[in-house]
Amino acid sequence: MEPLAARIRVRNSSNISLKQRLKICVATCNRADYSKLEPIITAVQADPDLSLSLIVLGTHLIDDYGSTVRFIGFPIEQRLHTIVRGEDEAAMVESVGLSLVKLPDILQRVQPDLLVVHGDRFDALALATSAALMNYRIVHLEGGEVSGTIDDCIRHAITKLAHYHVCSTERSRRRLLAMCEHPERVLLAGCPSYDKLLRADTSPSVLVRLCERYQLNPEQFIIVIQHPVTTDLQSSLKMFQIVVETVIEFDRSTLFLYPNIDAGSKEMTRIMRQYGLDGSSQRYPKIKSVKHVPFDDFIVLLANAACILGNSSSGIREAGAFGTPAVNVGTRQTGRESGENVLHVRDAGSTEKLLHALRLQVGRRYPPSHIYGDGEAVRRIVDFFKAVNLDDVIQKDFSFPAMPMSSSVDIDHVLDVQSAVAIDLGGTNLRVAIVTMRGRVLHCAYAPNPDNFRDRVASITSLVDEAKIKALEMNCRLQGIGISTGGRVDARRGILLETTSLIPDWHDIDVRGMLADVIDLPVWIDNDGNCAALAEQRFGKAKGIDNCITIIIGTGIGGGILVNGELHYGVNFCAAELGHMAVSTDGPLCSCGQRGCIEAIASGFALDREARRLHEAGELNPNLEKDVTPTAVHLTAAAKCGNQKAKEIIEQGARALGIAVVNMLHMLNPKIIVLCGHMAPLYRSTVEEMIEGRALPSAKNVLVEVSELKEQALLGAAGLVFGYSSRRLYGIDGK
Repeated sequence: MEPLAARIRVRNSSNISLKQRLKICVATCNRADYSKLEPIITAVQADPDLSLSLIVLGTHLIDDYGSTVRFIGFPIEQRLHTIVRGEDEAAMVESVGLSLVKLPDILQRVQPDLLVVHGDRFDALALATSAALMNYRIVHLEGGEVSGTIDDCIRHAITKLAHYHVCSTERSRRRLLAMCEHPERVLLAGCPSYDKLLRADTSPSVLVRLCERYQLNPEQFIIVIQHPVTTDLQSSLKMFQIVVETVIEFDRSTLFLYPNIDAGSKEMTRIMRQYGLDGSSQRYPKIKSVKHVPFDDFIVLLANAACILGNSSSGIREAGAFGTPAVNVGTRQTGRESGENVLHVRDAGSTEKLLHALRLQVGRRYPPSHIYGDGEAVRRIVDFFKAVNLDDVIQKDFSFPAMPMSSSVDIDHVLDVQSAVAIDLGGTNLRVAIVTMRGRVLHCAYAPNPDNFRDRVASITSLVDEAKIKALEMNCRLQGIGISTGGRVDARRGILLETTSLIPDWHDIDVRGMLADVIDLPVWIDNDGNCAALAEQRFGKAKGIDNCITIIIGTGIGGGILVNGELHYGVNFCAAELGHMAVSTDGPLCSCGQRGCIEAIASGFALDREARRLHEAGELNPNLEKDVTPTAVHLTAAAKCGNQKAKEIIEQGARALGIAVVNMLHMLNPKIIVLCGHMAPLYRSTVEEMIEGRALPSAKNVLVEVSELKEQALLGAAGLVFGYSSRRLYGIDGK
């Protein structure tokens, strides 16, 4: 048996402090796996570089299976009842489910560096599944082996979940490599139970003492262990009855161990009871039935038995180490590597065949076979634990055979070429651009926005045709057309309901249907405020945030509201008219005909009005010529130069906006407020002060950010396309 490859370096124990000790969590589910894990547990506990956590679950905690937890001589950190009684297929599945419910809490408490899982039991599958999903590193013992039941499927499933593998034979190692496990993470160590087997005192004096305990004839006795075969229960039960009848007819001193908890074991126990082999009857005094034999006792008995009969792996693995004759019954161990000591009776259809096999085997001795180990497995395994680099990524990779490269493309390339035609329909200009999924504007063309419907449609069509030609040149795949426009829009049906005064002859139009017919691309349209909100949520300050409000401070004040990732439209698509939120009962007259709207106090239009008023009073800028029409730009410049009245006007606008924002917080409780427009940087600090001073404590935890996007309208229009087209592509309702 070769030691671990030299390229795996063992930690220098002198450099490992107490806090750096590697935490090894060993989980044991039943009497069988404990026999393999106990030598490892002993070594881990004794190693100063390692820290042991022991989890006990499964049949260890059940009286009917011997309460084998009594024989565990180590501190147990967690005990976990995971078995649903019933001993049928459904109970096995329910036990796995119960384990999966309970294990996450246990693993979070233990926080292992390595979780050691053994074998092929359904309990082990639950352990491996939980640890893999919770990103704990798994070491799987005895992977790569082949038996002949559902255990094979479970064992190989655990192999795929595990990060590191310790196997017992060269064939097992080769199978693991054939399963594409990484060679550097596979250790050929041998079976840990062999470390005990090959050093055990099996002398006659020890045997006599044990035979007295179990009421056996030390001169010649047999051991019987027969488990259910869950994939063929009816045949399995019939075969078990034949085994029982054979043992009775053979009439020799016999140690009969109860079956394990697999589906069918309840029926097997019932058969034992029917024949009087459950200990309640003295009908067959030579046959002693027991629920459990401690492994140290079992070693001695197995080494001196005249034969072991049944379908337990111990007849092949452990019995081979002593050359003890074995009669393997049925298909449960089909494919298991075995030595000369094993005689297979795969189709045990009668007692005659089994009796004949027993008579051939009983009393013979075979040369010891060390297929499964040389007695040095534990040392190799502990070194393997220490070689694990916890800084490596937890995601395991596989060593697949060489094959041609796939024809797929990298996601970065896909994101660059999947694009949208974005249209910004402004009061003065019409802009058409190609925008990628990453928010890159690859092409942009301008044209004056015609003042009549017919010319406007012709201009849009011409610019889109030009964009389609550019898209072919740049290898762009166009997903559709998105339009950002002023006015009230039924975005679900693609209908412009009402326009603004800046875009004449443009209302009550089925824009989607009209343009889709002439452009041959799907079309989406929405209000420019909603588009700005989409732009921020997809590309800007609110990226990835589902609950946000975008406020545009331009000539007027508008914006968009996203609730749970969806634009909020209201019943008549009149939601997010943020500029017409009243912040006082009087104040300047708004364009909507009402007084006290924030648009009448804080918008560019309002600041233009106040700039003209100060200019007419000679209080804006004495150097400004009287025939110049002052704007908000002149007002902000005067404020920066120390003009107190200009400062007060801007502060009044900021406070009005702040009051409106507080109202929005109390109504919608967003995670972020994004301010857009040239006045946003001037208003931000005052808005934050108003939130701090006026908002409820539960609503204050909100971010106030200033947009950094330069092309909100175009990006938002593209966002319409990407949002709806992805829903269409992936089967989500696109309304």
